Amino acid sequence: MESRAILATGFGPRKCAKTGQPLKDQISQLPDGILVYILSCLMLKEAARTSVLSKRWIDPWRSMACLDFDALKVEWVDKVLLQSDKSLALGYLRVAFYLDKFYGDKIHKWPQHAFARKVQRLELNLFPDDGPPSSRESYTFHYELFRLSSGKSQPGYSEIRHHSQIGFKSLRALSLKSLNVTGEVLEFFLINCPFLERLVVEASSVLINLRVCGPSIALKYLEEKGIVRELPQLTNLKEFVLIAFASKDDSLIGFTSLIRASPNLEKFVLKLESWWDDMVRGDRKLKKAASFPLQHLKVVELLGYYGHRSELELVEYFLENTIVLEKLIIDPRGPRNLKSPKMRKEKKQEKLARNCAKQQLRGLIPSHVEFSIL
Repeated sequence: MESRAILATGFGPRKCAKTGQPLKDQISQLPDGILVYILSCLMLKEAARTSVLSKRWIDPWRSMACLDFDALKVEWVDKVLLQSDKSLALGYLRVAFYLDKFYGDKIHKWPQHAFARKVQRLELNLFPDDGPPSSRESYTFHYELFRLSSGKSQPGYSEIRHHSQIGFKSLRALSLKSLNVTGEVLEFFLINCPFLERLVVEASSVLINLRVCGPSIALKYLEEKGIVRELPQLTNLKEFVLIAFASKDDSLIGFTSLIRASPNLEKFVLKLESWWDDMVRGDRKLKKAASFPLQHLKVVELLGYYGHRSELELVEYFLENTIVLEKLIIDPRGPRNLKSPKMRKEKKQEKLARNCAKQQLRGLIPSHVEFSIL
């Protein structure tokens, strides 16, 4: 043990200042469960490096239930998954770095591994920067890889023959960003994952409609960025985050059909992305959507509000149809500008947007609604 510690650190064992005797390694005497808990506080690579400390530390990191990969090496993901303890359930698997369809043979094995270990939270973010690659380059997620057996198992990976044998029932949260995912894929997960409560889908160029026939959907949180035009009835959905690109003054009333699909919705967040150079305020006549009582909606938040007629008519829709609305938040900052430093022109545009919001909405907000402009 001492020689391994010297090799790893470059120093010999520490000695007691009073007795001069080598200090006992009391941490290594702790039970495996405590060591794994300590390692879970480290970055994954840091946890793996502890395996060189001594024989006692070779295995604990392999039992970590949460695997978070943000390094730019596919080989590192494969290595960790192959060396990890596959008999243990997986709490969390996250892969977040740039990957395109040319890595498809590698990528599709990772969800297989996760579901074979009854993963609870799965996140694939294949372009975690400002924008996704083109749809031609994006990896396409195929649910068939869970349903059909290849006849041969990948080295180190469990063979998966049919979706009924996979740990879909354990999945609680699924996040798919910057990869192509169709409505059929999401329908497959919603049907086969009865306890799925949180779903995030962003930057999929092929997702248009989502139809689900079957048992009640447990989904409570939905975040979608794309061009979905139709949703099934989501009776358990409590929070809906919609990310959309605003082009000039195109009407946003069409989004109300998505809201109507969630009769028990309590919070709705709309994040509008646009270019500052495309900010043209028109004076067209306001459009009206069909009345529909939103009996449970309490909080509405609009990010990227600039004062377009399209944004104003959406606010009026909520004010006219909500019954228990408690809070309305208007934020002129776009979703991409919340963390990044702003140029002088952007600061000026945001100030103008705040002033416009005050002028447009003054007198429209009922006294019982908490109203704020950020």
